Amino acid sequence: MLGLVGPALLAALAGAAPPAAASLDCASRWLNRAEQVICGDPQLMRAEQQLTQRLSSFASRLNFGQYLGLRHWHAVRARQRSLCAADRECIAASLRAQGRSLDRLQRCVGGSLTRRACLREMLAAEQDSSRR
Repeated sequence: MLGLVGPALLAALAGAAPPAAASLDCASRWLNRAEQVICGDPQLMRAEQQLTQRLSSFASRLNFGQYLGLRHWHAVRARQRSLCAADRECIAASLRAQGRSLDRLQRCVGGSLTRRACLREMLAAEQDSSRR
């Protein structure tokens, strides 16, 4: 599934960032099991909120195509996290991995001349880590 993320982000390197991402809505009736665990655990909820804030901050510096790629990547990661079900350690590991990916992506977008090569390398590493 993550194989689709690479082309989406690479193809997204082209126009104003939309509104910020919303954090997890713990009042929703449609939460999956992993989201319920996050809502019930203050530490996981804080990590989720920090990731959401980072995504929002980061998204404001991207063009529209890059933003769409980032949102797609985030949705894929959320689906992968949902596979953890009620496993708190799995959820925490997923949130940490997402944070590391945002760190790498932020370094790539910060550079100008090597941006495309950096993004390709980052996405390849992301795909390798998801296969493990």
